[in-house]
Amino acid sequence: MRRARRRSLRPRPLSYLWMLIPGLAVYLAFTVYPFLSSLRYSLYNWTGVGALRDFIGLGNYSFIFNPQGFLHPLVRAVLHNVYFFGLSFVLSCLLGFLLAYLLYSVNTRVSAWLQALYFVPYLIPPVVVGYLWSIYLEPGFGAISRALNALGLSWLNLPYLGSSRLALPTVVGISAWAGMGFPVLLFLAAMINIPSEILDAAKIDGAGATTTMTRVIFPMLRSTFVTVVTLTWLSSFLVFDLVYVLEGTQAGPNYATDVFGTLFYRTAWGGFGATATGMGLAAATAVVAFFFIMIIAALMVWLQQRLGRD
Repeated sequence: MRRARRRSLRPRPLSYLWMLIPGLAVYLAFTVYPFLSSLRYSLYNWTGVGALRDFIGLGNYSFIFNPQGFLHPLVRAVLHNVYFFGLSFVLSCLLGFLLAYLLYSVNTRVSAWLQALYFVPYLIPPVVVGYLWSIYLEPGFGAISRALNALGLSWLNLPYLGSSRLALPTVVGISAWAGMGFPVLLFLAAMINIPSEILDAAKIDGAGATTTMTRVIFPMLRSTFVTVVTLTWLSSFLVFDLVYVLEGTQAGPNYATDVFGTLFYRTAWGGFGATATGMGLAAATAVVAFFFIMIIAALMVWLQQRLGRD
């Protein structure tokens, strides 16, 4: 009887593998298989309809990197995504860290209410966010336009979504506002886990609020900071719906807000030009962007692991 109980209490490593099978199946079906399919489609001149017959090998990749072909719109879209990341880094990461520190410093009850307030926009679908902000930023009768006129700041009443210079930073600002709650909660959770003895020692040594934030808290949150930066990098290349709602598939004005998502959409389903459409070309573009994004993300993950060991 005792031997039977001892055998039942022994760990069974194979049982954990059975628990991983459902998640692995979902990952293979919705991540690995579509990526491998994209690799296959990228080798064909395929319109998306019918069987794969016109095999062209690396022809789509050659057209992508041809300066007279697809290289210019691809580089322009990628640079816009990189700009999206840079400004999102300032607004989401740095400002999110500052807001998290302020929430960490105030009363617990007040902090709880403000956390909920910051996190509410993150729960709103991006399509709804884009639709609402398109109404708010309407130069003639939008809420922001009326507020600026009422405050005597009519000189700031500009066509933010209609200007080639202001459209992209406006879209990034809207995206950062909508997603601000997530990095704030990550930074705040990491701050709460800092041992109170360290902060007490800093106060005894005469460190003020600014010194404590920059010299004590920030160095201890390096790993969390890299995590937020990595997630910001990935989300900057996943942006599509917000640009689609605010500026349309042409990512106007004059492609000023064109990102990889809108470029892929026009390439796959038309709207860019008769010589630059097709599901095969779109698949090749997606493969190139995938490797570019993942190489940078892998470097950030490596940096995070190294900071975690230090």
